[in-house]
Amino acid sequence: MRGLAAISGGSALRWSRRRGSRRTARYPSPMAQERITVDPNRMRGLPSIRDTRVTVSAVLGQLAAGASIDELLADYPYLEREDVLAALEYAAAAAQERELAAAVPAA
Repeated sequence: MRGLAAISGGSALRWSRRRGSRRTARYPSPMAQERITVDPNRMRGLPSIRDTRVTVSAVLGQLAAGASIDELLADYPYLEREDVLAALEYAAAAAQERELAAAVPAA
């Protein structure tokens, strides 16, 4: 979970322009590191929200299916808005990661 950008619950993304017309998002404080946990003994090690049995993928699936954050919070009353934002942040950081194959010397 290192290297994740964060979204603070009380503030929106801050967009800035850097070189040309590309916009980049800046996040004010770490959140996913505090709210997303990975425990091999819970939910088969899938990333979960605050040691609950609600996985990041369950939250993302609901949002992808068209649920609003408010609808999601009504379905899961023990979650907070910041939990949903942390799940989105975690997914964004995970999408940026890549695994590189180690080169094997020729025999």
